Amino acid sequence: MERLRIGCRDNALAVIHAKRIMQKIKGADSSCQLDMVTVAAAEEQVLELTEETAHNGTFAGELDRALLDGSIDLAVCDLGKLPPQLPPGISIAAYSARSDAKDTLVLPRGAEHPDMERPIGASGAHRRMQAGVLYPRFDIAPIRGDIQSRLKRLDCGDYSALILSCDALARLGIRGRSSRVFSEQEIVPLAGQGILAVMTRENEVHDCLSGVDDFFSRCCAKAERTFIESFEDICNNPVAAFAQIQDNEMQLTVFYSDGERSCKRQLTGPLSEARKLGERLAGEVKQWYEHG
Repeated sequence: MERLRIGCRDNALAVIHAKRIMQKIKGADSSCQLDMVTVAAAEEQVLELTEETAHNGTFAGELDRALLDGSIDLAVCDLGKLPPQLPPGISIAAYSARSDAKDTLVLPRGAEHPDMERPIGASGAHRRMQAGVLYPRFDIAPIRGDIQSRLKRLDCGDYSALILSCDALARLGIRGRSSRVFSEQEIVPLAGQGILAVMTRENEVHDCLSGVDDFFSRCCAKAERTFIESFEDICNNPVAAFAQIQDNEMQLTVFYSDGERSCKRQLTGPLSEARKLGERLAGEVKQWYEHG
């Protein structure tokens, strides 16, 4: 009988995600004993944990350390919060089936539309750049903290609206706060958004994860993360990618901005060439970036 300690971040949404994975594991192996371990962020980092810090590894750093020092056996994290390159000694063992990856506009309670006197809040430069096109007359401002703290600031009048992920609202049981859902073409989601990654120490095998791993999510993650990996060396410019699968074909939509100019590109190809799709689109976008 295997006993595993499942680690996650110390916030309500992360705990919900971890419980979802634990249910899947139990479904595959009911004899497996599971314990949840919440891992708190360093105090000085709590307010800094946004999509901007995700791709430099800050977001998952404590989970990485807990895995490597043996405090936990598995770590559950939103794939969109993981850097393109994981630390040595850690690998992703399973990808959950994808939830709704779209973003949504959330208004203050009782409001029918955003108030132009106040900014629209969005964490993640990729969201802010794309939202600026959709709402050119509004100030699009950063916002930090977990979902509940952001909503409190919204309802207190600090913001006229927020842009949040549909999945986060659904998991917290507040999908009714959604005012407008953006298509994946209007706001290309963060690579991996809506997919949960289960991380392990390299070379460790846990058969119980067979009930978690989703083939299509793994393919989408391969294409999306291949694309964003190509831009690690170009400062921290906004980058996003989203893959859809239909009839063994993959359509990959990507977004990139250098802070002044932005571009979106789309490419369709065989599912078996997921990585190549990411590489080809990265090449096209880099050519656009270099030659205008």
